[in-house]
Order: sequence, then structure tokens, then C-alpha cells
Amino acid sequence: DGESNIFFEKDENLGEEEYIMKTENGKTYIKSASAAGQLYALQTLKQILFQNGFSLPDVEILDKPTHKIRGFMLDVGRYFYTVDEVKTFIRRMAMHKLNLFHFHLTEDQGWRIQIDKYPQLTEIGSVRHGTSLGKEVNDADYGGYYTKDEIREVVAYAKSLYIDTIPEIDLPGHTSALLASLPEMVCGDKKVEVKKTAGVFKDIICAGREKNYEIIFDILDEVCELFPYEYFHIGGDEAPKKQWKECPECQAKIKAEGLANEEELQGYFVNRISEYLRNKGKKVVSWNESLNGGNLNDEATIQFWLDGEKRYEKYPDLDIIVSDFFAYYMDYPYEMTPLKKTYCYDEKIAKKVIGVEAPVWTEYIPDFKRMTYLCFPRNIAVAQTGWCENKPSYEKFESDLCNLMGMFDTTDWAPKSDWNRNQLAQKIGTAKFFIDKLNKDFTKQLIGNMRDK
Repeated sequence: DGESNIFFEKDENLGEEEYIMKTENGKTYIKSASAAGQLYALQTLKQILFQNGFSLPDVEILDKPTHKIRGFMLDVGRYFYTVDEVKTFIRRMAMHKLNLFHFHLTEDQGWRIQIDKYPQLTEIGSVRHGTSLGKEVNDADYGGYYTKDEIREVVAYAKSLYIDTIPEIDLPGHTSALLASLPEMVCGDKKVEVKKTAGVFKDIICAGREKNYEIIFDILDEVCELFPYEYFHIGGDEAPKKQWKECPECQAKIKAEGLANEEELQGYFVNRISEYLRNKGKKVVSWNESLNGGNLNDEATIQFWLDGEKRYEKYPDLDIIVSDFFAYYMDYPYEMTPLKKTYCYDEKIAKKVIGVEAPVWTEYIPDFKRMTYLCFPRNIAVAQTGWCENKPSYEKFESDLCNLMGMFDTTDWAPKSDWNRNQLAQKIGTAKFFIDKLNKDFTKQLIGNMRDK
């Protein structure tokens, strides 16, 4: 008769993402404070229907997430993904009640966002002249970037599914594409090129040069206009200090600001950017290396990926987003990070964990099919942790997941036989992964980094 059997009621006493759902006599009643709560209730309803042969049992559910932030990070700096591919991942995020899309837009291997004041960033920085990433070795130019209109399209699409988008502009390291485009920002007169290999590079923004802060603020102004979400990620990871140690301007800045060393200079650098963004109504997120100097502003949110827990004792009030390298990194094979390891990881590393996030770095993921295989179903395991305070056992999770597989397009997902290998297969698979990444250029880069240390 065309009448709906689902009835919505607003209840402002509930949390922003909380909902109450009751099914009775074939009808569904949903209470929520927001449309996001409605969406999450409908996702649960779809699962109930699928598991019960599309008949509706009588149930009553009070449900809310454990963590404020439940995220997925996509690195488009190494390999570029189209707007449609990005939107596909966002759509899958919504199915699993994830609510934060972390858009990693800049890297050593490519700058991927239009900046009007500095067109060099896309004219030069978005294109690398050749690729040498594992078995992918060629001399062809590789590039791509998102126009401002395309960024707006992605942000709006995510928001329509109640997913916020956080941009990441990586600073002060992982900036080869930036420095190739704006050579006046590098320490000394060194010529920097957009990198075609993986690795950690010593190229870094000169933190002693005042003009560089003006350029950074110009860039941030344009990016902030595109992303209305309150958080802004400024990178901060894997920033070698060799050039800062040799740079007269950086050493002068250390002396002028009364800093102890180059690690404190990074803390100063991050604090200045944090203050600028705070005045624009933004909260800064940085990877955990920004804690190394011990002088980071307490207002920053730290994204934990590889660090000792004791470091956080000095910052008891820091908000933490957990993205543990050994459990949540999606770019490593299932032999190295089995589904069970991802699901069973204890994210409570500090008192103020506000979220969990699964990053995928794309040095060795040149296509969407490989990306899907690596991310699903491990992304669902992270989503379950972000939502459920008292998770069921892994065995129960796997059983429920298998029962729900027909709901999803699993064409490119990892098959169940790959989720959890035996110990021998894990050792062999992990070794093979790293061996496959070696090539002449990458080996040369590794040796160079060891010599620099």
C-alpha cells in the first residue's frame, strides 16, 4: 500500500550518534537526537533483516558508539585515486558506522590539492618523473590532483552520509613535492625533486625562516575553506633533523626561542601552526613524533602509530587517536596483520583515547582492487572496536561477519582463507612482502639513510 513501516522520533535526551530501535509486529520505531543516529539505526536494521531471512523479529536495542572518532585514512600522495573511487570507500565507511574520512593529500611523491596562490604545487609537485615502488618501476610521468570543486564534492558526499573529512597537509617532513615546487622553503640551496621511491627523506621545511610560516599559513587558509570539520591534520611524522642541524637559520631560531635542540624546534614549529589554526577555529592533529621534543602544546590531538606508552605520562590530558602500526595499518598483508590481530587489539593505550583509525599507505597499492582486498574486512574489525565497548569474542565476530557477507559487494575482498594464516604462512608471507619491495632505487635510499645517521 506504499505506507512505511519505519517511524522516526526525535529524542534530544540521546547522544549525537545514539539511537533506540524497537521492532514490533513488523514495524520499526527509531528514536534519535540526530539524522546520524537514524542512519546508524537503519544500518543495524538492515543487518537484522538480512540475518533473519528478511523477516522482522521483535527486538529492542539501545545503541551508541564507544569512541567519538571512528576513522579511515586514505593516502593519495603515492598513488592517486579518482573522486569516484574515493566516494566508493566513503560509502563503505557509512555501512560500518565509521564517521571520519582522513584525506592524506600531500607526500614526498605527490601534492594532490589545488592551491590558487601557489599554482606551482600542482604544476610541479603533483607529477613525479618515474616510479620505483617495489615491482612498479618505470620512467613514465605519474600525477594527478584534486581541484577545489572536486574536494568540495568529496567533502559534501561524505557529509551526506554523516562522515566528516579531515585534511592532512604533511609538515615539516614528507614534503619533497612541496619543496620541489617552492624551493625557497628548503634549508640551504639544495634542489629537491618529487620523489619516485618510497622511504623517509631528509628533505625538510626550513623551520628557521620566517617567510616559510607565511607560505604555510597561506596554504592552510585555502585548505581550511574547503574543509569545515573542526580538526586539521598537519602530519609531523618521520621528520629527519640532519638539515636543521646544519642550517644556520634553524640554529639561530633554536637560540632565539631558547630551545634545547632540533626536536624542540619541531615542537615550536607545530605549536606555531596549531596557534594559527586555533585562531581559525580548528583543532590540530599530529602524528606522535611531535611529542619528541617534550614541548608540544597540550591542545593538540595526537595520532598514535608507533610510540612508547610512557611518553604519554607527561601529557595526561592529550586526546589520542589510535592507529597502531602493528594492528591497524591496512597496507600490510594478512600474513603480517591477520584479521584476528586487528580485531583483538586493545586500543586503550592512554586515558583519553577519543578514537580509532585505520590508515592505508599506498606506496605499494597502485589500484583500487588491491586497496579493497587489503582494507576489507579489516576495516570492519576497526569499526567494531570504535563502536562496541564490550566487543564479542573474535569467534563470534567472524561468525557474524560470515553470515552478513551477502549484504556487501565482496568481489575484491580478501577471502576468508586469507584472513588468518598459520604461523609458518605468516612468516613466509611477511618475508615475501618485504623482499618484493626491494629494488635498486629503494636499496640505495636505505643505504643513504643509514649513512646519514
